[in-house]
Amino acid sequence: MSKRYQPSNGSEGEWFVEAHCMQCLHCDPDPEGEKQCDVLMRSMCYSINDPEYPTEWVYVDNKPTCTKWVKWDWGNDGDPDDPDNPKVPLVDDPNQLVLFSVADDVLQYHDVKTKESALV
Repeated sequence: MSKRYQPSNGSEGEWFVEAHCMQCLHCDPDPEGEKQCDVLMRSMCYSINDPEYPTEWVYVDNKPTCTKWVKWDWGNDGDPDDPDNPKVPLVDDPNQLVLFSVADDVLQYHDVKTKESALV
């Protein structure tokens, strides 16, 4: 089990949220946006020792990270909930057993094939 992460102060928390949450598929950086992250909300509502505190905020290789984080550029990548958006990444369904995780080269292949089909 990884060691849980909680920012030590407001400045560190702001850095972490900007570096992770505001560039994530799961959290619209617009506070009025429809898609807001449950992990971020729970991190602000609960103490690190509470059972409700997010287990996704942990240290990986001594660096704080969110295991739910998926890179997303909200300004250029569009709406991640749009089924026709070709930039939506392929991710493993957490409820599905998998032998191999979706690899970067498969994701890049998907991006190339999507762009090729758009040109046709």
